[in-house]
Amino acid sequence: MNLQDAIAELTAKFKRKISYADIAAALDVTRQYANQIKDRELSGEQIRKLDKYFNTDLTVVSLAGEQNPNDCVNIPVLGEVSASTGYGVTVYNEMQTAVYQVSRKLVNDLGLNIHESEIIFAQGDSMMPTIDGGDSLLVDHARKEIYDGKIYCVRIDGQLYAKRLQKIPPNKVLIVSDNPKYRSFEIDLTNTRDYDFEVVGEIRWWGRVAR
Repeated sequence: MNLQDAIAELTAKFKRKISYADIAAALDVTRQYANQIKDRELSGEQIRKLDKYFNTDLTVVSLAGEQNPNDCVNIPVLGEVSASTGYGVTVYNEMQTAVYQVSRKLVNDLGLNIHESEIIFAQGDSMMPTIDGGDSLLVDHARKEIYDGKIYCVRIDGQLYAKRLQKIPPNKVLIVSDNPKYRSFEIDLTNTRDYDFEVVGEIRWWGRVAR
């Protein structure tokens, strides 16, 4: 892909003219240099810079360095990471173990930040029937603002959970399980010195292999 092709694709995606000033800012070069390389093939590093700056997926390169089909993007899989839907899971290994290829249309429909998203797995039954143990969870780490009723991956006292969150003004959050066997509980955001609480990201999609 050369720079002119990249500009054309970005312009089509955002429905506005992408200028050489935009490209220069993304690549951290001068406008004159950006104009000079308009007919050149972009390096993998340059494409990654454009992807990161514009939050898009001009070209997705696999772990082996091979280009994926144009209609897919790679989402890292953390095979040893589970978010509990019950009483919490301590994570010991956060290494990437695989890659899932996800359709570009799904990525766009979900509004994912592809540079901040990854797949982990559910453990437990407290979010049943919505989420079952073993389900894949697609987490967007860029989405940390709490919206009532959405499901998030959260960290409480070092353990990961997948839970539905609800704001309780002014400074509390209700942690909700879909399974009525599990009680909801509150987190006081003004008292986090005594414990660890973090919204890791919103769970934008979940799924399972048919059994």
